[in-house]
Amino acid sequence: MASKSRKKRNRRAVRKGAKQRLAVGLSLVVLILCVASVGFSLYVRQTDPDGRSRPLRLAIENGSGIPGIAADAETALSGLGVEVVRTGNAARFDYLESMLVVRRRGGEARLLADRIGCGRVIEQLSAAAAEDATLILGADFAQLKLGIELEKDLAP
Repeated sequence: MASKSRKKRNRRAVRKGAKQRLAVGLSLVVLILCVASVGFSLYVRQTDPDGRSRPLRLAIENGSGIPGIAADAETALSGLGVEVVRTGNAARFDYLESMLVVRRRGGEARLLADRIGCGRVIEQLSAAAAEDATLILGADFAQLKLGIELEKDLAP
């Protein structure tokens, strides 16, 4: 009698172990698919007229007047797979709101704007522009999802 109950317990343990292995395996598959999905969506691309895909070319301009933020934004955006072709100062330093100016069609500039939380996207198409878009950093630059923080001694 004791051997029957022992066999029964062993069968239950084998079934339970198989279910646990199956659950762990399925969890790993889901995790791998999630990581792959995030990995593919991280990179912002541009599609040329011939159908080839390449990194989005971006110019970054400081329109806030606070030194160094264009370089900080370049570091953050390069991590997203964006090719920063130029950084510098905007024509003026009184931009209250950051904006993304689209220079060429066919790109994912709006996807980039969504990813970094830039609510203002303007289209100013220019065939002569070297960049696909220009990011002008305004006074609200710290609210963008770029990881740029104001130094305490620079805070207004």
